[in-house]
Amino acid sequence: MTKQRILLIGLVGILVFGLLLGSKVIYQKKWIDASILSQSQQIQGVVSAKTEQIDGQSEMVVVTNHLTDLRQASLALEKLADGLPIQYFDQSNDTLNQLFDQMQFALQEGIARGNFTEMAQNVRAQAEKAGVQLELEMDNDAIYVVINQGDAQLIQVIERHGQVKFLPSKKQ
Repeated sequence: MTKQRILLIGLVGILVFGLLLGSKVIYQKKWIDASILSQSQQIQGVVSAKTEQIDGQSEMVVVTNHLTDLRQASLALEKLADGLPIQYFDQSNDTLNQLFDQMQFALQEGIARGNFTEMAQNVRAQAEKAGVQLELEMDNDAIYVVINQGDAQLIQVIERHGQVKFLPSKKQ
């Protein structure tokens, strides 16, 4: 009789645990993701945003289409992400990726030395030489880089202090 009660209590406990876990998953998918999606679509240039599990880590995935103010969009998305790292999916091409790789030297040197004026001049000169449009902004936490060439757009947020709020952008 006692063994049956213990077994029954154990089964009820497992059932309650399963229901709570299932409720959490449904809440995450239905309410939080829907809220993030609707609020992110208010940001100009953001097509969608959602939380995903990638390699066991939760992150916010943001799909963009001709984002115009990366700094403001990033600050708004940080509030929505609630501590999750953000990864942009842009419309870059090989030319823009190669150019950004070349710019990395100037960008990282500017961060390491703190000489941001020289960094900006070097990066702008590289962009002008390549014939692309460059939007470069900076605040205390990051450097925001947007490179446009026709319909292609590369977006990168380079953190200055290694906070891991932003992951490297990927091509859509």
